[in-house]
Amino acid sequence: MATQLKTLGAWAQTRNTLVQDLTMSMQILQSAPFSDDPDSVFQKAKATDDRILDTLRRHAVLGIEQIDDAIASGTLIDQINTLSKAAKKEADRIQAIAHTIDDIAGAVDKVTGVVTKFAALPFIGGAG
Repeated sequence: MATQLKTLGAWAQTRNTLVQDLTMSMQILQSAPFSDDPDSVFQKAKATDDRILDTLRRHAVLGIEQIDDAIASGTLIDQINTLSKAAKKEADRIQAIAHTIDDIAGAVDKVTGVVTKFAALPFIGGAG
């Protein structure tokens, strides 16, 4: 199933909210005096930071899975695979011969073609 831009938009908004929460919690943590007391502001802020960071990690994995699904189901995947193989083959060929700037530039052209195809995916380019 292709990932729609609106889904990634909600994902990004959630990430932004988590980052905002983390920023506020970190400000409190930095200004609170250190304490081992579990009921202290310091320990509560530290626990909150830990929860937010754990949630951010889980959220990042979900985002990567959404992007992987969108790439796998997209119509450009065959073109991306073909271009990626050509870029790898060119890089391997250059590795085996004398390195000239023209050879390296040619390899960069091939890799740029792969990146351009990735940019054409609807959720990256902004299409819905």
